[in-house]
Amino acid sequence: MATLTIRNLPEDVHKALRRRAADNARSMEAEARDVLRRAVAPDEPGPADRAAALAALRRHGSEGKRRLPQAWSLVDELIAERRLDAALESGAIDAAEHRDMLARLERFEIAPKAAAEFALSRLSGRT
Repeated sequence: MATLTIRNLPEDVHKALRRRAADNARSMEAEARDVLRRAVAPDEPGPADRAAALAALRRHGSEGKRRLPQAWSLVDELIAERRLDAALESGAIDAAEHRDMLARLERFEIAPKAAAEFALSRLSGRT
């Protein structure tokens, strides 16, 4: 993996990132990686898609899953969960990474295909 150093980060941005990381129960470095990844991943659902998906779930209960954006296909979600489980069992990811990715799937913060690709990259050793 590549390394990035950011100099002269404004104090208000640093504080906001720290708060956001605390809210998401992860380190500032992990939060910054997630923010950057989402900023450059145009194919992943955005906040409006997540809000619509959550509203559908609240309105329709389990039936709401059928109204989720295509990125949240139940089949893709199941595949992602199984690949994350396999990566955990093989030692390719640790329990904290496993919990984090499953929680992000649950909160619609990562598309199932992206979670599955993450697990596969770890399983194949391409971290």
